[in-house]
Amino acid sequence: ERAKLLAQSPSVFVEASATAFLPLVHCKYSGDVRSTAAQALCQIFKAACLSATATDPLSNTQGPAQTMLPLLARAFTKQLAEEVDEDDIENRFAIADALSEVMWDAHTHKASNGERVAQITVADTREIVRCLMSLISSCLSRRSNLLSEMTDYSFDNDEIARCEETARAESEYLTHLVDSVGYQLKCLREGFAPIFAESVAGPMGQLLTASSNDVRARLAAICLFDDCVEHCGSAAANTYAPMLLKGIQEGLDGISKNEDVELKQAAVYGIAQVARHAPKSLSPTQGQDLLRKVYDIAKELETVSKSDMDHVALVENSVSSMASLTLLRGSPLYDSVSDKGALMNVFMRGLPIEEDFDEAKICHDGLCDLVETNIINVQTEYRTLIRIIGKILVLVSEGDEVASQNTCSRLMGVIGKIQQTVDGNSIQAAFSVLEPEAQEALVSAMQ
Repeated sequence: ERAKLLAQSPSVFVEASATAFLPLVHCKYSGDVRSTAAQALCQIFKAACLSATATDPLSNTQGPAQTMLPLLARAFTKQLAEEVDEDDIENRFAIADALSEVMWDAHTHKASNGERVAQITVADTREIVRCLMSLISSCLSRRSNLLSEMTDYSFDNDEIARCEETARAESEYLTHLVDSVGYQLKCLREGFAPIFAESVAGPMGQLLTASSNDVRARLAAICLFDDCVEHCGSAAANTYAPMLLKGIQEGLDGISKNEDVELKQAAVYGIAQVARHAPKSLSPTQGQDLLRKVYDIAKELETVSKSDMDHVALVENSVSSMASLTLLRGSPLYDSVSDKGALMNVFMRGLPIEEDFDEAKICHDGLCDLVETNIINVQTEYRTLIRIIGKILVLVSEGDEVASQNTCSRLMGVIGKIQQTVDGNSIQAAFSVLEPEAQEALVSAMQ
């Protein structure tokens, strides 16, 4: 809210605020001052981004957001490298949180022409990522020591509890560092591929299959390799997909038989990215094995509703990966799986996808393909289709970007196809059991 209020102020106030706080990030005498200044600056940058999205795109190239981004990114990264007190994790966390928030805002805020309101250069990104990878390495080293200490049975319970709390704090710090790398990757896309090769692939690649009991280390590696395969172009996808697949197998099987939901979620997400961007990396045997694994997760939908699940994102990612492997256009296993009935049933039960908007758009667009090519029979599946479409329209009306405008138009075409092939009484019966919001959204869309 404070950022929104500042965004409505003249840009001179944003610039003046940034100028006042930036030197305090390097205050030698107080960690609290440094961390508070970083948190304030990330909100000031957010305000600059919000202001830029509402102005003429041509003016953004020299606007406050574009000016501030490299300054903040370099300042925060430099200060994190200088935070040498390992016990002062709260201040490190606050600065890392501010950095990841700035990178997220730079990635997500776009002007009316679709261009980002602030973009960091390749040269700056290369230096920042190099520093971040060093910070990640140090963080993982501290976590490794803590995890080792926790297995020392000579420690008393209080000491073990201290180690657990510190390891958890380091995990949260690690998340912000990894996110900061990931947002820069997503901004530069193919332009990040050389940086990934130089600074990320080596150390993170080792963590994909390392015999370590640090699940968060493997999670960090899988997340960055997921992003690379998805965003860095076909050459990078084909180069790193085989490495990612090894990490995915370990993440799903678990060297230590760990049941970490976030790790499985990232691994399952990676399967979808490999299926779409590097399908030739999947051998038939490996593809079938991964299909069984994601189906085993997704089929929980047959007995449990999503509203009763504690791990909806994992199940939805499994639905999306299953579809990307076998059901959707260009799926690598499409021809090798002859009976898709059970898979299609779980896919339909899993829609709409709500947790990940990018995956939602792909699956909902794929649903239209399946109906338009008559793979899904509207005469037998009209009830499910009406339910799915009604819910999608509700989500879109609430601002959730789970379907593009084109997909929404295609979904209304599906409704039209249902109206042409199913009798009115049956349609009315299916419509009557929908939630009132879904009924209203469908009626509004048909007007």
